[in-house]
Amino acid sequence: MTNKIYNAFDKIKADDYQKESTKQYLSKKYREGLRMNHHRTMKYAVSVVCTMLFLVIGGVGFAWMRTPVSYVSIDVNPSIELGLNRFDRVVSVEAYNAEGEAILSGLPLKWKKYTEAIDAVIECEEMRTYLTDASDLVLTVVADSAREAKLTEGVKACTSHIERGCHNTQADINMVPQAHESGLSCGKYNAWLQLLQYDSTITIDACREMTMAQIQEMLRAYEAGDGNGGTDGSTENAGNEGNAGNAGSNGNNGNTGTGVTDGNNGNTGNTGTAVNDGNSGDAGNCGNGYGNGNGPQSGQGRHHHKGGSHE
Repeated sequence: MTNKIYNAFDKIKADDYQKESTKQYLSKKYREGLRMNHHRTMKYAVSVVCTMLFLVIGGVGFAWMRTPVSYVSIDVNPSIELGLNRFDRVVSVEAYNAEGEAILSGLPLKWKKYTEAIDAVIECEEMRTYLTDASDLVLTVVADSAREAKLTEGVKACTSHIERGCHNTQADINMVPQAHESGLSCGKYNAWLQLLQYDSTITIDACREMTMAQIQEMLRAYEAGDGNGGTDGSTENAGNEGNAGNAGSNGNNGNTGTGVTDGNNGNTGNTGTAVNDGNSGDAGNCGNGYGNGNGPQSGQGRHHHKGGSHE
């Protein structure tokens, strides 16, 4: 390129000074152009690298923001679960039955603070139809130990105005995959695990069809000992009543038979044995006395006296 410029100037009719000045000027501009192009190229390369880093970091950060690390289940008959990120914002919303889907269809809950989302769910008109005196509203916090206390406190604040039929529970964060694989919210899956402690025949499918009121009623019955398969305390107590009758009064109260004196010096025979006949707890008094008096004047006289029995 430089040689072509010099050759072109050789054909121009000008003195040597003008030619040399022009050549130097053009040569300078050419070098400046190269430097500018190199600078522009470097700037472009740097901007491309920065853009790529931004996209990568931004994508990772966005995924990090969208990843649930804790959950709050809201179960009545509608079964709804909120997934919360590290900032306690709702990043996932899932309904586990048709009733839950109907409620969520009109509620935009994503990216709300979890307490705002809970308020929106339990205060919506569709949910109010399920919150009756006969229903049970169960909110289950599923989180690690660092978040559980804080989330539970917020949940209790959201439900403090509900006077009855509201329960707040906690569950292990490690059971989340099993709950989701079974098609149950974490709250309902946790309730099923509690039922299994009393009755191993209750299946997940059966639990899926139950309302939380039915599940809670079964749990209360089992815990009280009078549920299906529980202990019937009244029957057990009835079986012990017969033992009390057998105790009766001790046989020592039985009257011993009094021996009859045979001869002047006959000894009184008091060897009666008491027999218990206490079907109703009364002492049996059936004493039999046998007296053998050996008086010197009458020889060996023997009288048998048999005492009567009474109830």
